[in-house]
Amino acid sequence: MAKAKKAKPRGKLPRWRVSLITATPAKFVDFTLAPDAETAEKQVAEAHDIREDLRDRLVAIREEL
Repeated sequence: MAKAKKAKPRGKLPRWRVSLITATPAKFVDFTLAPDAETAEKQVAEAHDIREDLRDRLVAIREEL
């Protein structure tokens, strides 16, 4: 008999690592919990007062806990 697959908990938001690409290597800014990458970038930009002209250089990478 096959084992039942365990479902991931639905209430938790994924963790995102947000970096600012200015040079090589990219500069780490912060970790955040958000439903998607775009939201993660906005949260970190507002929390760290990143200027509007640099916000398009933010990149969010999903981290597995």
